[in-house]
Amino acid sequence: GDKETETEVLLLEHDVPHQPFSQAVLACLPPPTFSITAEKDQAGREDLRALSICSVDPPGCTDIDDALHCKPLDNGNTEEVGVHIADVCYFIRPGNALDEEASLRGTTVYLCEKVRCGFLLATISSVLRPADFIFSFLTLAWAWIRRGHCVIARTPWFTRGVFIVSPQAWALCNCEDPMVHPCQAEARKDPVTSSLRGLNSLTKILKQRCIQNGSNMALTLASPEVRFHMDSETHDPIDLQTKELKETNSMVEEFMLLANIPVAERIVDEFPGCALLRRHPAPPPSNYDILVKAAKSKNIEIQVDSAKALAESLDRAAVPGAPPYLNTLLRILATRCMMQAIYFCSGMEPDTHHYGLATAIYTHFTSPIR
Repeated sequence: GDKETETEVLLLEHDVPHQPFSQAVLACLPPPTFSITAEKDQAGREDLRALSICSVDPPGCTDIDDALHCKPLDNGNTEEVGVHIADVCYFIRPGNALDEEASLRGTTVYLCEKVRCGFLLATISSVLRPADFIFSFLTLAWAWIRRGHCVIARTPWFTRGVFIVSPQAWALCNCEDPMVHPCQAEARKDPVTSSLRGLNSLTKILKQRCIQNGSNMALTLASPEVRFHMDSETHDPIDLQTKELKETNSMVEEFMLLANIPVAERIVDEFPGCALLRRHPAPPPSNYDILVKAAKSKNIEIQVDSAKALAESLDRAAVPGAPPYLNTLLRILATRCMMQAIYFCSGMEPDTHHYGLATAIYTHFTSPIR
């Protein structure tokens, strides 16, 4: 059938709101000439313009919703790390038409052929104004102390900030890999690259600590992002491609996940009866039968007594000489064995544990991952 008709039917069948935004919603938008200025919008916000803050995003991306920074502190063995998340509340007032519409839609839905059904307008989600590169963000920051091959996080602090990302930093972070890209050889000592390298170094230590940390071991699963290449005339799919993940993708994800834990603790302290959290129940042992059977057919033993045992089993399966993609396929299969992670309000459920991340409490302050 006709692709546009089939897409419309698909959206209707699954109750995905996709109608154009109403005039009442559009009236809540800032004017086209609007831009954030550090001086005008500094009230009640911390001035973070001195920091080398950057967003690691693909070329051409204008939907900038998160950014990072890493700054060495005076004593030489401590670094400050900041996770900065777009402050959409800057534009959305409680109870107005835009707030009500976002509440109704709840999430953004993406389909093939670049169909995007947003729960916020693109004007809002693209917080960055390319003319001035000034952001209005919510910030969580820690001081991380390095002791040999270990790092210790101090109590994080929270703030609202205004900061600037320079066009030079923006160009650097849009390259394929800001830390190793050969085109950036001359810029490798600039503050942004130093910040990224500091973050990447901390990420490697944190992952190694996670492996060595007893029962608290997060699962590394696989759910590759798949893209279709379409025929320019018929618009039929002609090829399939999986997204290649860079080292920087893993770095960003690590700090986005880490930031969600102290934010969850903070909002429970502030709103003990209505904090929005996310939990991930442990799957029943029978869920793993298909994974255990598939692995056994390749003479691989998978232990499923705990998340740690499963993670270690999957790591042991990645041995030299094993068939290509076998470990990835096992991790994809393990993903299919998991229970669905769900949102809930604090006070409603006694069990707040997130099985996949091996953490006692979790929320979605950053991108909705895991």
